Amino acid sequence: MKKQNTGRLRIAAILLACAAMAAALGGCGIRKASTSTQTRTAKVTRGAISVTVHGTGTIQPTSVQAVSGTVTGKITQIFKQNGDPVQDGDNIAEVTATGTGVKTDITAPMDGVVAQSLLTVGTPVQPGMTVCQVQSAASFNAVVNVDELDIAGVKAGQKADVSVDAISGKLFSGTVQKISQVGVATNGVTDFSVTLSMDDSTGLMSNMSASADIHTGENQNTLLVPVEALQTKGADRYLTVRTTSGKTTKDTQVKVSVGLISDTQAEITSGVNEGDTVVLPSLAPTNGTSINGLNRNSNSSSSSSGAAASGASSTASGGKAS
Repeated sequence: MKKQNTGRLRIAAILLACAAMAAALGGCGIRKASTSTQTRTAKVTRGAISVTVHGTGTIQPTSVQAVSGTVTGKITQIFKQNGDPVQDGDNIAEVTATGTGVKTDITAPMDGVVAQSLLTVGTPVQPGMTVCQVQSAASFNAVVNVDELDIAGVKAGQKADVSVDAISGKLFSGTVQKISQVGVATNGVTDFSVTLSMDDSTGLMSNMSASADIHTGENQNTLLVPVEALQTKGADRYLTVRTTSGKTTKDTQVKVSVGLISDTQAEITSGVNEGDTVVLPSLAPTNGTSINGLNRNSNSSSSSSGAAASGASSTASGGKAS
């Protein structure tokens, strides 16, 4: 009987030990699954950065002149309609003077096309009254609207790439000629009109839809960091720079001077050196999302080369969270 009791006690002890081990392993598993944020870093690299501002609008003639009659009377004959081409001096309409019956022609003041014509037979006219326009047909501008958040970077003389919906496969070159100083608010968004002179007007017509990428800045062989690494305090910009000595890692906030900023990269003009490690905002992987696989450039209208974030790294001792 004593031997049987001893055996039972041994079996019970073994079962208790197994249960304790299972609980310990289960607890470890739970703690491992609860790992949250990871610190990401990037190197300060040297490369090129290009910044562009986007705008949409229409193609407009470079010159528009109002056309008016010289006598009081009525339109008795029309020679040119809306959209008809004319040369300087061509007859557009005939006016018969009131009282005298003298016939006088309204003529084109320049080469172009007739636009916004109000001419119909029987229409009364007076001296100086505008009856139509003549718009240039050989040279055009692109007039595009730029968001108020981007307009500060647009300057006269900057180059632009212009695309026209009606002319696929061709990219026109333009130059910023004029920037409106008065914005127009629509649905809470304010846009400013920017006029681009076109180097080539072949195939263009008035009021064609157009879009433009204005090159507001470009630098080569400059220091770059991911734009998300920048921190702002008041008017100052900072980077968190990570240094490692042996097994000790230290994060230090460093004030920097910033040049051009694109959607993805920031140019650093002072404060850090090429090869320095900077800390990026931490991301917590959820639902199997990979930190390294995140796409932060999907809406970029700017381009840069030379800087890339490193893979996720664990938080080291001695670091200061930012």
